[in-house]
Amino acid sequence: MNKKHILLLFGILGTHLFLLIFLKFTAWPEMTLWPYLMTKGWLPYSNIAIAHTPLMLIDLSIFYKIFGVGILQLKIFTWLLILFFDGLIFTVVKRLWNIKTAFISLIFYIPWMLFYDGNGLWFDLYMGLLAFTSFYFAKQKKWFWTGIFWAFAFISKQTAIWFLIPIIFELVQNILRRPCKDQPFKVFLWFTLGALCVLVPFILLLNTFHLLPSFWNWAVKFGIFILPKAQGQIQLPTLKNLMASIFPFLIFTPLILKTGKKYLNLLIWIFAGSLGAYPRFEFFHFQPAIPFLAIASAIVFMGIRKNKTLLRFVVLIYIICSIYLFTGFFIRNYNEGTRFYGQDVADIVTYVKYNTEKGDKIFVLNWWDNIYALTDTIPSTDPWVPQLSWYSEVTGVQEKMIEDLKSNPPKLIIFSPYTEMGLSAYIPQKVYNYITENYKLSQSVDNLEILIPKY
Repeated sequence: MNKKHILLLFGILGTHLFLLIFLKFTAWPEMTLWPYLMTKGWLPYSNIAIAHTPLMLIDLSIFYKIFGVGILQLKIFTWLLILFFDGLIFTVVKRLWNIKTAFISLIFYIPWMLFYDGNGLWFDLYMGLLAFTSFYFAKQKKWFWTGIFWAFAFISKQTAIWFLIPIIFELVQNILRRPCKDQPFKVFLWFTLGALCVLVPFILLLNTFHLLPSFWNWAVKFGIFILPKAQGQIQLPTLKNLMASIFPFLIFTPLILKTGKKYLNLLIWIFAGSLGAYPRFEFFHFQPAIPFLAIASAIVFMGIRKNKTLLRFVVLIYIICSIYLFTGFFIRNYNEGTRFYGQDVADIVTYVKYNTEKGDKIFVLNWWDNIYALTDTIPSTDPWVPQLSWYSEVTGVQEKMIEDLKSNPPKLIIFSPYTEMGLSAYIPQKVYNYITENYKLSQSVDNLEILIPKY
């Protein structure tokens, strides 16, 4: 790249960072609590009920161990990850296509990743980066490395399993293009060996720390077979959200009309990256699909001069509607601060810090669990289990929480009264009954109740 290209790249990355800083950031409470507890020696699955695979949490806990735990640290980690993803997309597209397509892909990627709630760390974003790396190696026919990075994606989030669909499609295409007697065996062998080079040490590591049974219970048995069907977990989109989420992918209409089956494999990668949005529909679950959407958009845009008048008109309408969607998103989210860290959180953090001493345990009931991390306190319950219906209704979970509350009584309970609708309407009845019988209201901070022992 020449100096002009480097300046342009840094200008695009700088614009992305500017947007990340000034648009609403989602600080998911789990992204502070879980790694924070791990820095305190709590083990995932054994001491923390987690339905996801752990690679990202390990990475984040190491970052917290070095730089401390807090919302700012979470933002920095997330933004560095996103900027690295930007660089990866640019590099991959430049190598597989050309530098102009790489720049245009990046220009399309930035607004779409923001539109799909990408300004916040969740498993899908982290997993998507690794899955996109496996895409690059698949395109390079380097099946061993494809297997390695697919396996890294899988131990970041289980929905990476869907990326086996496009990978197998690429493998089969490679075999059909280069038929020979042992070719099918070799390509599948190299991919499998690559995956096993990650998965086998991962399983051995779990076994070394005696986490294999609890990992199987929470990440496999619960996370794969129970959670997707749990009551309250299935969340289908409204018609408006469904239409908004589907619209950007309509760019494949002119692409397929123009090129036929040439980019069918790219469509399959997008399809696999979008499957994480089911059964619990949220925009951020589309993050693994956005890099492929950006590439498709760039390819269409690059060929717009060669398109027929009708296709040009379709692309023009698509661009106008895309600008409309992103503009609305920008207006709604500009200078909106940090989700899950408003003034009420800051107030309760100050209160807890002032009214606890080092070593005191607290319990947060029906509110954001980042309070533990932000106040440097420890939950009274071990293992820590999310107070969501699909976790708390697992046999024995509430009984174990009550045992812990008895043996390690919290100095304070931070309680947010239950609502009539939404996730905050669920009441873990056994735990709630025990607390109301043994704790009383001390005072209120904003809309939260501070409970202390009755006796």
